[in-house]
Amino acid sequence: MQGPGRGPGHRRDLTAGSLDPAERSRSIGSVSARSRFAWWIAAAFAGAVALRWAVTLRYYRHLPLGWTDNFYYHFQATLLAEGQGFSNPFARAQGIKEPTAGHPPLYSLYLAMWSLLGAGTPLWHRLASGLASAGAVIPVSLTVLRLAGARAGIVAGFGAAAYPALWMNDGLILAESLYIPLVATALWQAHRVVEEPSRRRVIEFSVILAAATLTRGEASLLFLVLLVPLVARLRTVAIRERIQMIGLAAVAAAVVMAPWVGRNLTIFDEPTLLGPGPGFVLELGNCDATYSGPLLGYWSHTCDNRGDQAWPDPEGAARPDYWSRTCGNGQCVDGDESAIGADKLARARDYIGDHLAEQPKVIAARVGRLFGLFRPLQTADFDVFFERRIASHVKVGLWSHWALSLLAVGGAVTLWQKRKPVLPAAALAGVAAFTAAVSFGITRYRVSADVATVVLAGVGIGALLDRWRRRSRSEPPPGADPAEPIVAACEPAG
Repeated sequence: MQGPGRGPGHRRDLTAGSLDPAERSRSIGSVSARSRFAWWIAAAFAGAVALRWAVTLRYYRHLPLGWTDNFYYHFQATLLAEGQGFSNPFARAQGIKEPTAGHPPLYSLYLAMWSLLGAGTPLWHRLASGLASAGAVIPVSLTVLRLAGARAGIVAGFGAAAYPALWMNDGLILAESLYIPLVATALWQAHRVVEEPSRRRVIEFSVILAAATLTRGEASLLFLVLLVPLVARLRTVAIRERIQMIGLAAVAAAVVMAPWVGRNLTIFDEPTLLGPGPGFVLELGNCDATYSGPLLGYWSHTCDNRGDQAWPDPEGAARPDYWSRTCGNGQCVDGDESAIGADKLARARDYIGDHLAEQPKVIAARVGRLFGLFRPLQTADFDVFFERRIASHVKVGLWSHWALSLLAVGGAVTLWQKRKPVLPAAALAGVAAFTAAVSFGITRYRVSADVATVVLAGVGIGALLDRWRRRSRSEPPPGADPAEPIVAACEPAG
């Protein structure tokens, strides 16, 4: 419980004559620590932007968009900036106008904002994506500051700036660039809820999760596996108040997502909330090609109902059957995008039901690919070929993933020993694992777990730094919280 005048928004007046010399010295020290920490994190953020932009200009400046999600997001943003709404970019390339909810809207809206400012080329959208993903540096640093102190927070900030998994998607124009800072902010907010529980904190947390859900749909799972259990376990808060907090969180999330959900419910043939359902993804991961052989645990074009047809070229005359109302093998769907998604979901469910005995093997392969534990070198090759990443970046990313994962294990143990919550980081990793388990194991689906890995690795490094410096007289005694003196000073009020 906070004493009178010591709430989260409280700031001491450094010029107040009522402060005795010792207290004034401690206050000035906190301001000095705040300033140093802020400058270090500003440097990490600037370095993150510089690295991402340098990589984009060097490797992705002239990369064709292809008939991929890169094409979707770029031209969806262009259509939005032109006032044509959420119209299917693939269909528009063939001269047909039809609504789409193929991907959640927030990343396209973010790019459309840049288009309205005159920065609407693919290169500008790539640079804007790098600016967005660099924003993860700040919440990652603030989270580790709370958990392990300023030194570890600074190290984690630079780690987030440099970790390839957090910037390899930017040059490809993918929603992960915006999703990364949102889940990093959600992680930070989760720890604020635990340490400073209030209705306002919980509502802010819910709004962040809603924004993440409007960027990548699997973030909706975080309401169930993170927000609800986190609030339910606030033992310093009365049960009735916890229930009210969860109710307010639900209302806040509903308000944020209502425009998108309401639009989808009114324009599609089939009931559609965030998107046309998981059928488009599940179908690609459930067929003979992905249940055995080289593509075990991955995805294949041969799984979808176009048969073995190649992806059409955007300039070609044929529409992509994967998104259209007709199917390459003659089995046609009468309806819009939502009806196609429902048909694909039914196909995927039928295949899964006919191969239940193989699910443990396939799920293990998918999750293993996600975390670099099953055929990691082959998955890296797939990242280069299918995801169009740079081979050297993928190689460095794989080795850094393994190294940070080992440090993250130490960080999780440290949090457990300090009786600080491990649930937020575990929830992010769990959602990534679940997403791969029910779809397929591509490393791009791991980004929420990558954020958690950087944070836990920062905590692990902080524990090592504390151990090495514990004999110094300037260090707090064992058991003291190294973040306590400056957390309040380094984080924003309220």
